[in-house]
Amino acid sequence: MSFQLIAWIMLCSGLVVVTRNRPVLTVSAALAVWFLVPAYAAQRVTGVDGGVLGLHPATWILLVALGVHLLVSPRQMSSPVAAHPYVVLAVVLLVAVGAATSVLTGSGGLALLADQVVGPVGAFWLVLAFAGHRDLLLLRGAVLGLVALQCLLALAQWRLGSLIFFTADAQVLYWFDPLTFTRWMGTTDSPLVMSLAICAATPLLAGLQRHSIRFALMGLFLGGCLVAQSRTGAALMVLLVLWVLLRTQMSVVLRLGYVMLMALAGGVVVRSALASGINDRVSDDSGSAQARGQAIEFFVSHWSNYAAVGHGLTSSYDIATLAGLITSLESSYLMYAVDCGIVAATLYFGAQGALILRHGVGARPLGVGLAALVACTLQHTFSGVATANLVGTLTWVLLAMTVAGRAVDPDVAEPVGTAEPAETAPVTAARS
Repeated sequence: MSFQLIAWIMLCSGLVVVTRNRPVLTVSAALAVWFLVPAYAAQRVTGVDGGVLGLHPATWILLVALGVHLLVSPRQMSSPVAAHPYVVLAVVLLVAVGAATSVLTGSGGLALLADQVVGPVGAFWLVLAFAGHRDLLLLRGAVLGLVALQCLLALAQWRLGSLIFFTADAQVLYWFDPLTFTRWMGTTDSPLVMSLAICAATPLLAGLQRHSIRFALMGLFLGGCLVAQSRTGAALMVLLVLWVLLRTQMSVVLRLGYVMLMALAGGVVVRSALASGINDRVSDDSGSAQARGQAIEFFVSHWSNYAAVGHGLTSSYDIATLAGLITSLESSYLMYAVDCGIVAATLYFGAQGALILRHGVGARPLGVGLAALVACTLQHTFSGVATANLVGTLTWVLLAMTVAGRAVDPDVAEPVGTAEPAETAPVTAARS
């Protein structure tokens, strides 16, 4: 274990101790570290590049927080376990199968298991154990603020034609060439991760009180999505913006003004250089759709090989290469099915879907249920949680907000489009 990693773990311990009376601050800090430090540059913080200890620094924060709170608040930490036994079963099965197969096959996926499952589920656990109403508002603000910061950074990258930060580290990525790369991603590991984060954050705009802030963030998110050049994300953003306008409480005149301004801004942007990259991708997808089709066809033809047990986390990349595919399987579900087996993957992602179905409607803050649904869905349109990035933690945080948001007393939940009163009582009563 390197001295730098020991120092980071000590710093994480200090953070957890300082925020022990409000653990959601720890979760927010971990989420911020995921947004600000891409996985390919994690060694800059921890000093460990690869191996079982090569976890993202944000994962270390969550693991330390779990350890501390299990020791000091065992009763409170046990509440989410008792409330969601089926989710616990699905997660434990995936972790057990994933860890066992990764060790037996030598696939080297234990770090990924920690970054995308153990740490993120730990964030879910901490939020459910300790979050009150104002904590959910804190998490909403953290998500919106971090996504807005990434959009600003991505737009700056677009203007300068450079990643700005961690450029040398990014060159380990096989698809990144600093001389030809034109899809911008802030510090979120990939343009598709950037697009997912923007789309997932957009429904949260509906619950903001100030129309000016909502409009400014909406425009910023659209700009960030355009420079990320995700066709799926851009198409979904149009629908999400319409949903926000319909769900936000405002006068008819103001609503019409919003629509006219957004239409005018959209027309200007579509004709500008900002949208040139995504326009090119719409006209020529470089075989992206065909590659996804081939990946699905391969999986359907060989599903019986992975029905019960997979080949270990990250093995899907090698299997896709051996099968002659030009990309990965391009779906978190397909890749986890190959890595951990169809049963474990189905139960794990099915548990996420079940949480949304059970708690998504009526969850507060407004839009959080849709935000969780967007994140859970988009992770299956690319290699999402099958590689180290912020998707796992963001998705489970939004799921936790959705579940906790249904447990908030309706008498203190915020009216649509107005400010929210503070409420600090934990919200672990909701059951799946």
